[in-house]
Amino acid sequence: MRRKALILILAIGAVGGFASGFMGCHHRGMHERQAFDDHVADVCTRAAERVHASAREKMP
Repeated sequence: MRRKALILILAIGAVGGFASGFMGCHHRGMHERQAFDDHVADVCTRAAERVHASAREKMP
């Protein structure tokens, strides 16, 4: 009986550990994806501002 309980506790711990690891990877991936999206949006905004600024300089 004691051996079965130990096996059960270790199995639950292993499953919980893997679940925790997978959730950590998922949240890290979401964070990195959001940071990349923010970077792309910033680059696009700066490019658009440069285009508008150069268009204003060309206007008489």
